[in-house]
Amino acid sequence: MGLRKKVSLIIYRFRERGLEVFLTRQSDEWGLPGGDLQANNPSELIELEPTADQEEAVAVEGDWHEIPSLKQMLFEDAGELAGRLVEMESGAFLTVKEALKERLSPNQVEFLRELRDVITDRNSVRDL
Repeated sequence: MGLRKKVSLIIYRFRERGLEVFLTRQSDEWGLPGGDLQANNPSELIELEPTADQEEAVAVEGDWHEIPSLKQMLFEDAGELAGRLVEMESGAFLTVKEALKERLSPNQVEFLRELRDVITDRNSVRDL
């Protein structure tokens, strides 16, 4: 049985420039992809704390070659799904530092900062 809920999806990866996150472009603004998320293996996801507005987000490590399978995690009505896939095609990876300079919603900024803290803590533990 899978887990299904409406969330922002943060796709992240590590590169020479550091931690990068995948943002989509709508009009002239960047944002996090989102929708109804169905994950058969919730242990692969990092669940972030809900914001004060009760908006939720999860993070998953991924790269360009994994984007098609991550797109399938966005499970919505057929009409909306087509729009979401187009939105994903207009996306790009940016470092967290670069992403925080973009005009993101306060909730999205909060999610990215929490992800950065979680990843930093996980990597610190590995180095012990």
